[in-house]
Amino acid sequence: MNQTEAKKRAETLRQEIWRLNKAYFMEDRNEVSEDVRDSLKQELIALETEFPAIITADSPTQRVGVPLSGKLPKIKHLNPRESLQDAFNQQELADWLETMERSLGAKPNWEFIAEEKIDGLNVTLVYEILEVQDVAKVEEVSQSAQSVKTETSKTSRTSRTSSYTLLRAITRGDGKEGEDVTHSIKTIQSIPLRLEITGEAPQFIEVSGEVYMPKSVLKKINLGLEPKQQFANPRNAAAGSVRQLDPAIAASRGLEMFFYTLDATTKQQQGIAKQSDSLQWMQQHGLPVNPGHQIHTDLPSVEKQYQQLQQKREDLEYDIDGLVIKLNDIALQKNLGSTAKAPRWSRAYKFPAEQKTAQVLEITLQIGRTGAITPVAELTATELAGTTVTRATLHNEDDIKRQDIRIGDTVIVQKAGDIIPEVVEVITNLRPADAAPYLFPTKCPNCETVLERPEGEAVHRCPNTNCPARKQEAFEHFVSRYAFNIEGLGKETLQALLSRGLIHTQAELFTLTPDVLSQIPLFKEKKIQNTLESIANSKEISIDRLLYSLNIRHIGRETADIFARRLQWVTSEAEVEVQNVEVSPSLFEPEVVTKTITRVSMNTLIDTLLDYGVEGLSAYDGVGPSVAESL
Repeated sequence: MNQTEAKKRAETLRQEIWRLNKAYFMEDRNEVSEDVRDSLKQELIALETEFPAIITADSPTQRVGVPLSGKLPKIKHLNPRESLQDAFNQQELADWLETMERSLGAKPNWEFIAEEKIDGLNVTLVYEILEVQDVAKVEEVSQSAQSVKTETSKTSRTSRTSSYTLLRAITRGDGKEGEDVTHSIKTIQSIPLRLEITGEAPQFIEVSGEVYMPKSVLKKINLGLEPKQQFANPRNAAAGSVRQLDPAIAASRGLEMFFYTLDATTKQQQGIAKQSDSLQWMQQHGLPVNPGHQIHTDLPSVEKQYQQLQQKREDLEYDIDGLVIKLNDIALQKNLGSTAKAPRWSRAYKFPAEQKTAQVLEITLQIGRTGAITPVAELTATELAGTTVTRATLHNEDDIKRQDIRIGDTVIVQKAGDIIPEVVEVITNLRPADAAPYLFPTKCPNCETVLERPEGEAVHRCPNTNCPARKQEAFEHFVSRYAFNIEGLGKETLQALLSRGLIHTQAELFTLTPDVLSQIPLFKEKKIQNTLESIANSKEISIDRLLYSLNIRHIGRETADIFARRLQWVTSEAEVEVQNVEVSPSLFEPEVVTKTITRVSMNTLIDTLLDYGVEGLSAYDGVGPSVAESL
């Protein structure tokens, strides 16, 4: 693979990784397993390692997590939250040790702490100091070295206890800011709302951990739900519960939390020198800690815990997906530091993927909003990761040829999510004698237009912008949560409007009338009114949402955000509104007053983009010529 091919493949991988991450972390859906996302991420890391020039600022390898959902208020973290680099075998762990030895310039006496990797929702709690109380005066004797004879004098110092209250609970989000979920986290009975700290302590104490739902609780909740409403796994249930606007719902869900991270300032002032001491400190102050951590002095000992944990994971009351291995010595951690997104002194040692077998009944084609054609294997039903799997993505024609997937084949399906898992291997020994190689169609299955496959790309596309399937997908994208977010215009409603010829372009959504909507089944007066109000409210939209909504190739949410934050406007008095506004950078910083552009017209946006041109837009980190040309 040359650099041009690697760049195109990396761009495709980034888009798919962000899409899958959005589904998993923000929408609490498992389109594929974490193992599949890990695999895609590892491929992207390998490409960017071999071709550093293709790395972009918005690559998922360069950032923590995914963008926020917007459902809850956004809060900046007091300290940025880091991700963990993954390891999948003993060799990768050995390479990690070797890297640390080179960085330190010596081979220390290793001491590791291995903690169970809880599969939950990462949340950070911030406690703020309320008051400081003198609890005792202690007499000390000091000697004066400046006197010829020893002179004794008594001085007093004060031992103190500081009271803290829970200020905020914030999801990890993108590592810099997360969602404010304080109202939900406060309902977890095991989380203290107050802390009492003896000795020196900072203004804020920051602790992080995983919110989870016990398996027994999930089982009881699902018993009371219809099959389509049931949660796929405890992680999804916990994330969905925490993000509820009504704290009563979270309170009824039996959530729990394990803590594992304490901020550096508190550790320093409290004299904590090891991660094991940090866990003990949190436990002593009423912050629940997972009891499954162990101390090791070599990797074989870590491997033994890993193997034992893999055997008993199904018997635990909470989901885990591996071990988190850290250097126990905090001074060594500080010496090694972090990369742009991950600490060098820790690894997430992940369990192997769960796999099942199924038979390929048919291969169908899905048409995306940009005309991209995705082949999908229709499978015999198989139970995997708590869901019934009947479909698996085959990615593209090259992937089908590479694996030689045929109708009738028995295939291995990687650990599933609640939508589409992945075929990872064909069991050729089970292939029917009459199974023929799959021939990729030359025409769109929906509109019969001849498919195109641009040179250097792996994906076939339907070029017909009026293709009914493509148009339906584009309209659904336009009104979706992260675009115009128009309630009342769901899949069935859009399908009815399009099939009846009541709308032809997205712009016509903004001119819908009660008479038009009344032609749609189940649209009565109240629903018509609510839909029209939602359309009216969406006419003011942030720049990033607008750019994302327009179905422009290569412009995903991350790239749209880059443009929205960095464009310098070509302004005119009539089309730009400038205000003095009070802005609070975070909960932990004072308010400031600044001038900011609060509204621009569509004409201003277009003039600005044209003024930049392809060359100007391409100058931004994370934006290449193909992205700029599309915009």
